[in-house]
Amino acid sequence: MKLEELLAPCPECGSKDKIALRRLLDNHRAHAEMNAVKCEECGYVFFVNEDMEPDEKKKLLNELNKVYG
Repeated sequence: MKLEELLAPCPECGSKDKIALRRLLDNHRAHAEMNAVKCEECGYVFFVNEDMEPDEKKKLLNELNKVYG
């Protein structure tokens, strides 16, 4: 995700606050893998990692939609 996209307002509600969902890598606690970026106000999903396993990606999207949908 580009910096311009992170700074852009949400197309749904206009908020600029975003939440990054990450998974810490086991062998390197300082490194993480980005899973998704969503709007803190309305839950709009800006980014979902395309390299995720299909089942893991589906589970993450279902979880996000359950909380904010």
